Amino acid sequence: MDQPGLIRRASRKALSKLRRSLSRDTWSTRDDQSSISQRSGRSSFSTLASSLFTTTTTIAEHDDEYKPADEPISEDPERESPPDYHQGQSVFFRKLPPEIRDQIYREYFVASGVERHVFLIKARIHFSPCVTRHDAPDERQVGLARDFEGSGEEVQYHPEWFDRLQSTWCNHWRCEKLWQDIQAGREVDYNRGTNQGFMGLLLSCKRMYEESVEHFRESKVLNITDGPTFQRIIKSPRPSYLQGARYINLSLRRDSGSWLYLNSVAVWHIIRESGMGVRRLYIWLDAECPLTRRLLTEFRELYNNLPDDLADRVVIDFPCDAEDGFWAWGEGVERETFGQCLEGGVGVGGGGRPEKLPALVPKFRAVGRGRPRFNETSWRGFVTSQDAGRPRPRVLTVGNPFEDMQLYGKEIFADG
Repeated sequence: MDQPGLIRRASRKALSKLRRSLSRDTWSTRDDQSSISQRSGRSSFSTLASSLFTTTTTIAEHDDEYKPADEPISEDPERESPPDYHQGQSVFFRKLPPEIRDQIYREYFVASGVERHVFLIKARIHFSPCVTRHDAPDERQVGLARDFEGSGEEVQYHPEWFDRLQSTWCNHWRCEKLWQDIQAGREVDYNRGTNQGFMGLLLSCKRMYEESVEHFRESKVLNITDGPTFQRIIKSPRPSYLQGARYINLSLRRDSGSWLYLNSVAVWHIIRESGMGVRRLYIWLDAECPLTRRLLTEFRELYNNLPDDLADRVVIDFPCDAEDGFWAWGEGVERETFGQCLEGGVGVGGGGRPEKLPALVPKFRAVGRGRPRFNETSWRGFVTSQDAGRPRPRVLTVGNPFEDMQLYGKEIFADG
């Protein structure tokens, strides 16, 4: 209880005792001048005290009976209503600038598992938290550059990094480790079933809700790390998380070029549907070996069928250097004609001259994240630092180069 309340309570108790004393004094003899003098003194104090607390208390000078107050005063003080609490007075809002609060909101929703992975296990859809920034540099290359011993040997034994390079989760290998820990009980998924940790922040107070709800919506990201999973979730019935996702991140490694060639038209069509609220589709491309990585930019037909109204929402991230990795998109690049293709091989001999292609100006945003300097070998656990992915300008082939490589072998492109 605050100090004014204590003073008021003490004053009212004293005033009540004074009234009881005055009531007893009215029955005494008026001839007793000392009693009259005492009663007169009490009356003046009573009038003064009652005026301080906004009550009307009078003592009749010529009447032996005591007249009660117009509004009786309770001995217990009235409970004061607490002042309105303004949320802006909180230390969180007063001390932290908006930029810091925004960062806290973003990190909170990441930790609570709003951003999700979706994948298939035995034809069933599963979800798991995502803790990887999709457009960040590949941590596997950074880690190998740090751990690779400077002994001059091009091939070294790094089993942990070897497994990460071969992860089917691609650049989200940390998320794969988190999923394994959740299954083993070492970690907890805070956005599973009724355990939705993000609700605590949204329900904390009105101002915090207003500041954080847009960060919550921006955190509704769906990550897919293989083509078959994407083909499954776009079929009806679609999971509700797909309909509400603002961003879709697609990482492809195994048969990435062929899958994109066969399914890209369907992907563009699904993303354009009115019921989809996707603001950005970020495709992170990789391949099983340096040669197939080079073909991802050389196969120009992969990127010619992107609709104009979708192009500004698509980002494609390539495993190549920005300086020379897109050589096949330049003006005047030669491509063989059908007359050059003989029955005995591809791109050798025959009639007709190569045709010169116009420059490929991408409608989408193209990112060259850098050519991988470290690659896994055919020996389990061994990683090589040999630079085997440098582009080699040549005459482009007709058709799907990934299919040609499967039919005729890698040799047809190795020396191009």
